[in-house]
Amino acid sequence: MEEAAVLARRGAAENEPRQAGTSLRVEYEDGRRQWSARRRRSVWLSALWWGPAAVLLGVLAGIGTRYALFGLLVTVLAVAAAIDVGFQRPESLDRIKARADAESGTAKSLHLLQIRGGARTLHDRFFAAGEAEPFDVEHLVISRRGVFLIDSKQWHGYDLRLLGIQLFVNHVNQADALKGMKQNADALGAALGSAAASDEEVGVVTVTPVLAVHADGLTGTPRVIGGVIIVRPEQLPEVLRSPDLRWSTSATEHLAEAADYLLPPR
Repeated sequence: MEEAAVLARRGAAENEPRQAGTSLRVEYEDGRRQWSARRRRSVWLSALWWGPAAVLLGVLAGIGTRYALFGLLVTVLAVAAAIDVGFQRPESLDRIKARADAESGTAKSLHLLQIRGGARTLHDRFFAAGEAEPFDVEHLVISRRGVFLIDSKQWHGYDLRLLGIQLFVNHVNQADALKGMKQNADALGAALGSAAASDEEVGVVTVTPVLAVHADGLTGTPRVIGGVIIVRPEQLPEVLRSPDLRWSTSATEHLAEAADYLLPPR
């Protein structure tokens, strides 16, 4: 029954227009429900030992202080603490929710570009074409100025360093991750060029990878590292609103339709 409900929620989400972070929110809600059901069972089963222990602690506190109400208070506090610890949400779920929030935040910054710049945006898609390794497409912006593959990172509380043409996160060089983003952008560009080949104006499609970093105190952006543009989310409209026009409106629409067909919902 629980598995059927999960599949029903996922099916409903797939039938709705894709919003940024949709798949992550579905994953978070499914994980939270399953964890909560398991945790309820384990907490109440474990109450067979921590319940009497809390009562004994309260009795001893009451006897030791000669105040029965104080002993009752200690019992209540011990029970509340045990329940609070038992139902503390795991960090893995919090990380999924933080990633979903980051994707939604990036989408809000892109919404202005879509309204004023006439760009088409796709969110929460999946690429699995050609010989390239499949990968998630968090955001894809298609405009008369170009195509941009955008990833979001929720790095609040992380140690971020931009040193020349290197990006460090908690002292780990992100060169390999940025290289992977560039490879994904190149593979997507080749696939889009083939998918939209019926329109001669489209020609060769170059996809520009962009990393939108949600973090406190990040300075020195926009910056290009390894072919990837590093930006803060609020900088996206300015960075993507290039004065150079690549395609006509009709060619852009054709390319956007090809992308919508090529990239199924995640």
